[in-house]
Amino acid sequence: MNDSPHSPLIDLHSHSTCSDGAFAPARLFEEAASRGVHTLALTDHDTTAGLDEAEAAAREHGVEFVPGVEITCECAGTEVHLLGLGIDRTSRTLQRLCGDVQERRRKRFFEMVERLRAHGVPLSTEGVEDGVSLARPYLARLLVQQGKVANYQEAFARYLRKGCPGFVPHTTIRIEIAIDAIQSAGGVAVIAHPGLYRNGDEVVFEARREGLDGIECHHSDHNHDVSQHYVSIARKLDMLVSGGADFHGPEHARSKFFGKRGCPPEDFERMKEALAARA
Repeated sequence: MNDSPHSPLIDLHSHSTCSDGAFAPARLFEEAASRGVHTLALTDHDTTAGLDEAEAAAREHGVEFVPGVEITCECAGTEVHLLGLGIDRTSRTLQRLCGDVQERRRKRFFEMVERLRAHGVPLSTEGVEDGVSLARPYLARLLVQQGKVANYQEAFARYLRKGCPGFVPHTTIRIEIAIDAIQSAGGVAVIAHPGLYRNGDEVVFEARREGLDGIECHHSDHNHDVSQHYVSIARKLDMLVSGGADFHGPEHARSKFFGKRGCPPEDFERMKEALAARA
């Protein structure tokens, strides 16, 4: 695990207010620098909207910038997240895919709002922002702001988790479509936090058959044994190893790992070589 405070920390998974993070892209990179993060990828859900601001802030704070995205898709019968790292944000194929997924998110968001209203929660959507990922975290913040719940955790526990009155499942795309879009944009496709899926190994093996480049072995929600399990699989399948804290903001449980959990430098060098070969 790349936890040493004496080595440059390479974090390849983070979020801003363009999806479900608490900090704007510029503030995120300021925070990264303050925690000693040497290299940071911004990987907002299904959008590249924050990458320009993030790149400028990275230069200002002396942080190496990796443009990224996190695509919601389906593999082995499971909803999974796929990181695209080192992407060309101007890729038409990638932007079309992000637009498709965002439209699916928007429809799901307003269906959840209607379910909440039918359940007796009169939630206003006036001022809902364009250019953000309309997902459950955004809806949770609206519930807090409008006084329907006391905090973010209560919003999920009462209304937004699976089985709750406001929950609506995703309509997802197949993972091979997302892999192709990321690779066509010059990036590498990395399965995010496989230890969080009920069938993580199956997901990895099926995704590999579809062209997956790497595995996020090191993650805030992976303990040492889980991380090493996926490192072993990555080595066996000759895949890239990635890692990141998956930082969403100071109130999120993963916050304590920002600046402590990331990608080992030797694995990042391998990733850069793979990106150079794809350019």
